[in-house]
Amino acid sequence: MASILKHHLQRLLEEVGRGYAWVALLPSSKAGVPLALLTFFEPGSGIAGLFAAICAWYAGEIAGADEAERPVCVFNGLLVGLFVGHVWVAGYGTAALSLMGGILAGWLTVVLGRLAFSLVRLPILSLPFALVSILTLAAGGSLSALQANPYQAPPELFGLIPDHFLAALGNLYFLSNPACGILVIAVMAYFSRYYLFLALAGYLAAALWLQFLGAAPEHLAPTAWDSNAILASLLVGGLFSAPSPLTAALAVLAALFAGWLSLSFGRILDSAHLVPFSSPFVFSSWIVLYAVLRNTRMSPSFNLLLPDFPERSLERAQIGRARLGEVGSVALAVPFSGEWTVSQGFSGRHTHRGAWRHALDFIILKEGLSFSGKGERLEDFHCYNQPVFSPSYGQVWRVVNDIPDNAPGKVNVDANWGNHILIRLQGSKFVLLAHLRPWSIVPVPGSWLKPGDFIGYCGNSGRSPQPHIHLHLQEGEMLGAPTAPFHLASVLVADSEEAPRYELSVVPRESARISAALSGEVRPFYLYAGRGIRYQVERGGEPVEDWTLICRVDDFGRLNLVSSRGGKSVAESTWAVFSCFERSGNPDPFFDLWLLACAYSPASFQIERWEDHSMPARFLPGKIAKWLSSALWPWMTFLESRHQRGWDEESQGWRQRSEHRQKHSGIGANTEALILPQKGCTFVAAESGGNRYTMQAKSLFQLADVGVPSWEEEIRLSSSPGKSK
Repeated sequence: MASILKHHLQRLLEEVGRGYAWVALLPSSKAGVPLALLTFFEPGSGIAGLFAAICAWYAGEIAGADEAERPVCVFNGLLVGLFVGHVWVAGYGTAALSLMGGILAGWLTVVLGRLAFSLVRLPILSLPFALVSILTLAAGGSLSALQANPYQAPPELFGLIPDHFLAALGNLYFLSNPACGILVIAVMAYFSRYYLFLALAGYLAAALWLQFLGAAPEHLAPTAWDSNAILASLLVGGLFSAPSPLTAALAVLAALFAGWLSLSFGRILDSAHLVPFSSPFVFSSWIVLYAVLRNTRMSPSFNLLLPDFPERSLERAQIGRARLGEVGSVALAVPFSGEWTVSQGFSGRHTHRGAWRHALDFIILKEGLSFSGKGERLEDFHCYNQPVFSPSYGQVWRVVNDIPDNAPGKVNVDANWGNHILIRLQGSKFVLLAHLRPWSIVPVPGSWLKPGDFIGYCGNSGRSPQPHIHLHLQEGEMLGAPTAPFHLASVLVADSEEAPRYELSVVPRESARISAALSGEVRPFYLYAGRGIRYQVERGGEPVEDWTLICRVDDFGRLNLVSSRGGKSVAESTWAVFSCFERSGNPDPFFDLWLLACAYSPASFQIERWEDHSMPARFLPGKIAKWLSSALWPWMTFLESRHQRGWDEESQGWRQRSEHRQKHSGIGANTEALILPQKGCTFVAAESGGNRYTMQAKSLFQLADVGVPSWEEEIRLSSSPGKSK
């Protein structure tokens, strides 16, 4: 019973702390502690706010709120309580209003929140607070138990504009004192300096906009236009998006809308002696988010399901671009074997123009020619009758198989695409492979394909003067539909006469030589739920501790690597690459070193060298490197990493050596990993700042689950690992 009560109180305190932080749109329960203390600058308001927040938490619990919804219930209830304690003198009347307002705010958060997300896929934000506070203010004049607090003008600290900006930040917690705004700024600066930029940009943009329109100061005074503008800027440009010029511009636009709506709503409600509270912030944010989330070019820059500080969102976006290609681009495998040449790339000279610019044509060149002999027969062309393979997972949607091949130099404009196969991907996009040999396409409509499945043979049908493969991604199922961005995944690419280099994602240029990196078994970790590896960690040759890495499933159904110290990272293992991203959880220097050594490992045994520019610099050991990564964001956020790998006959595994450096500071680390087939990474060594760390695997294990027995296998190396180079 005692343990259940303790767990309940811990959950309550943690989620109430998150609720205090959410008022300033800070996604961290740690930020809630100083901000909770700030509310007691006015004790009556602070007590009423805490009481209403707890009531809202229990109301949400009763209404079936989950762990993501309960903190939102808390911050809506908290704001209602802070408002009640700020406007009226503390007493039994304010206690009753805080109780009822907190319960109603908590319930409305659950009910309206789920309704809003199901209808428009947008978060409810602080709309429940605004509705409950408008009702409370409307009823307050009729309640004899309430006595209004006397108005106190805020003190002057730095002058009109700075004081007004600071008061707007303090007013997020109904504390218009500029000194309170300084504490809010300090908390923001500790967690995210980009937040300060967005807050100032939103405030100044709205102020200049309203001044340009000639808004009357007496009409703006009761509307909290400044706080609404700041919140709109923080939400659109920071909490739900990765930093970029586009999202910063949208943040300013949301702030302009918030200032304008504050004036409009204020004038409408003034006749009833009411104020709009945070409703301008909510509606302006909804207007911008609803529009951008339905624009396929802008929506990938936003993430409503994983709100985070912009610094972490930038890190996630940078890794996403490096691992998955540019935002909005779809990864496709090469549809052939061997080395082919791009004869026409994106926005090519001949047919890849305008709405059909995202397309690639491939041929085979030998000694600079696409054919042997005189090239008078189709059989003279090197790529003719070569096998063509599926570039993606998907369902066969349409097949045309009966168009005759053209003689070399001739084209068939009546059947532009010739023999082709259309593959439907998840969603509304389709892959087209065209100009194939007649009667060579094997899959039939309705069948399912995966990358590498045989499709048919290269031909010369349709608008094709010489045999080649045409590949593009299109928006709909109709032939001739506009094409969409895509990239090739896990390839060896060479421009001109240079040696091939490995690229996880690339849009090749014309004349580039392309070949697929063959799928392999170079896996630092075999991602099965409950699978784990135990390591013995040493520092400077002295044992430190036994350390464990285990695979678990998170709330979103993703596979995570979780360390025995509480470090976490999402992990993915595909036919092309093993990669980790979204490092979270507790600080764990051993996990960070493991990630430096293994978090980006191509699966193909063909790959001997590759580079990466998206590994977070905060993974480096040492306080100076971590401080620089945080203080000099974004210039020192990422490392430049160079990797090389080769087969070790003695250990019968792949030895993977890497060098990681911060570009501007020169601080870095060297790592080495030994990856054994069917086992994973059994040894990690790292050198940084004169210190050497080693992690020697002791055993591989599987945790028991329903129908899955537990087991543990001792790992013995056939030779002692060498030192990093």
